Amino acid sequence: MDQGLWGPADPWSNGDFLGARWLFWAASQPGDLTKLLNHPWGEAPIISSFPNPFDAWILGPLVAQMSFPLWFNLMMLTHHLLNVAATVVLARSAGARPLHAAAAGALIAATPLMLHEHTLGHTLTAAVWPGLFGLAALLRGKDYQAGLWIAAQGLAYLYSGLAIGLVALCLRPKRGLALAVLFILPYLYVLAPAFESATATTPPDGFTSLPLNGLVWDAQQPQVRLHPLLLLGLAVPFVGAKSHQSLRKRLGAAAACLLLISLGPTWILERGQEPLFGSPVQYLLTLPGLSRMHHPIRMGMLAAPLLAVGVALALHRKRTVWVMLILMSALPAWRTIDNTVAWPSDPEPPGASAAAWLSEHATGVIDLGSHSMEALALQTIHGRPILAGFHPRQHPRSGLDPTIFRAVEAWSRGEKQPTLPNKLKRLGYSHVLVIDRGRTLDASAVQAQLGPPVSPGIFAL
Repeated sequence: MDQGLWGPADPWSNGDFLGARWLFWAASQPGDLTKLLNHPWGEAPIISSFPNPFDAWILGPLVAQMSFPLWFNLMMLTHHLLNVAATVVLARSAGARPLHAAAAGALIAATPLMLHEHTLGHTLTAAVWPGLFGLAALLRGKDYQAGLWIAAQGLAYLYSGLAIGLVALCLRPKRGLALAVLFILPYLYVLAPAFESATATTPPDGFTSLPLNGLVWDAQQPQVRLHPLLLLGLAVPFVGAKSHQSLRKRLGAAAACLLLISLGPTWILERGQEPLFGSPVQYLLTLPGLSRMHHPIRMGMLAAPLLAVGVALALHRKRTVWVMLILMSALPAWRTIDNTVAWPSDPEPPGASAAAWLSEHATGVIDLGSHSMEALALQTIHGRPILAGFHPRQHPRSGLDPTIFRAVEAWSRGEKQPTLPNKLKRLGYSHVLVIDRGRTLDASAVQAQLGPPVSPGIFAL
């Protein structure tokens, strides 16, 4: 847990992971650290690029003294285990027997799809447990408590909160669910302006969806695989005890709808292949607001626990041996689960030693080899202003001087910029950092204009 990373395979070039890690670091520092980005202009409010930074704001100061990747691994593992625990609690609240509920939890623990957000470097969107605890509270008759849990799910990921809220209304409409709307309204009020102007980079295909071969464990990428036994949960409206009949029908319908949405606006057999045909619900993703839901696969992370509960209810009157077989079927998946998110990554980003030197000698840093958020990883070490932010250097946000960014970009291609050093000095920068990150980088112009490095990989302006 304190050596290999439980997250993305390429952490030090993964913009989402780097941004999340920077948020946790910034939350533990005094003052507004966005002012040190894109110096001297600063960065736009965090909410415009990271609409759900709440885990960083809460946990950042607490994990500041812990080593990396230990704190990150513990946090992401906790999300996964809470997702499993919440599934068990939901199954019990729905009337499943203890062993059957444990089988539902085992299926979720053995479903690589539940680790999809881990592999992207996302943090809070990996949590679906607040919504599951909310549904469990609702089924136990605690509708006001359920409203609070569902509001928390909306803060973790707005679309998951919306989906869970609709599922709750489908299962058991109660007045207490209005609390979810009441508590989420202030967040929507703050988010709305940034929501319209958000410039987050979309996935290559415009959306991330669940491929059809992921439904049967055949997908090449493990993080899009659904445990095949979960599909038995689709039969829950037709199989099970009569005492659960109404709930089983509603639960099955909700799970099927979420699974349908997770397949995206166009269905694909395998990632990287051409779409087969359009989805029956593709129009949903064109509605105002929903058009920004670029990751419908996250609905699959909600569908899976509901399907697992469906399996538990469908087996309610079956012999224990059937439940034991399901528990045993989950065991072989442990290596797939481990291989999905466990990577022997270096705990320090490339250039960490140079960043430590800059922390004592620099007033502002130009990270020449950083095209996007790589510079944020080193800022957590040197703590100095940088000419980088939440957007790629080739496409700086509005309100900045684009000529400076274009000149630095040309510098990284080996093109001399005669007036750039003096401009950067007037802006408060003192050093240029040249780190080999495995990408094309030509530092010849920097060396020709600034002379030999004052420290390995570091040039003084």
